[in-house]
Amino acid sequence: MADGKLHRYETDDVVVTWDAGVCIHAAECVRGLPAVFDPDAKPWVRPEAARPDDLAATIARCPSGALGFVRKGGVVPSASTGETMSTLSNVATIKADGPYVCNGEFAVAGAPPRAGATVVLCRCGGSGNKPYCDGTHAKIGFRDAGLLPAKAPPASAGAGTVTVTTLVAGPLKCDGSFALAGTDGRTTSADPAFLCRCGHSQNKPFCDSSHKKVGFKG
Repeated sequence: MADGKLHRYETDDVVVTWDAGVCIHAAECVRGLPAVFDPDAKPWVRPEAARPDDLAATIARCPSGALGFVRKGGVVPSASTGETMSTLSNVATIKADGPYVCNGEFAVAGAPPRAGATVVLCRCGGSGNKPYCDGTHAKIGFRDAGLLPAKAPPASAGAGTVTVTTLVAGPLKCDGSFALAGTDGRTTSADPAFLCRCGHSQNKPFCDSSHKKVGFKG
């Protein structure tokens, strides 16, 4: 089943994606919605078997970021208010105790953006495939709630291409318009944005130069 490809499973209302190359088989999805996620079935993902809200909640718990969720029709629910807001083209979602999950046009380390692809970037500092996540965060017990700083301003536009550069022994520099989504449903934006990838910043998800103190390499 894990062939390294990005798979899409669609209904009239939603699109669920699965990136087999980054899946660590934690089975949060199987436990959360067994009617939808059944490893013994073909296809193994059946999004029509659950309500979109339940799908979104279960997929949000995926620790590796292998699963993605998009509503059709141009609106998504705000987790903090319950109201709907316009879908942003480029969104980097912070996973609790896990990576950055980037959906949209993200050009990473000189590679061209892939339309509709999910890019999963390490933020624990331990991946053996930097800047990409390889599931090491789960093995080393990386812990971070995935919240935005209290004073982070609301996100603005998020369209166009975001160029992600891995600064040597430093953070991810993101040039372009995108929304950064925390686990509490809040979003913020900055252009450029410098995102921590050593795992030690005291101002996560943003860099505070802790990489210099801990001797981060990568």
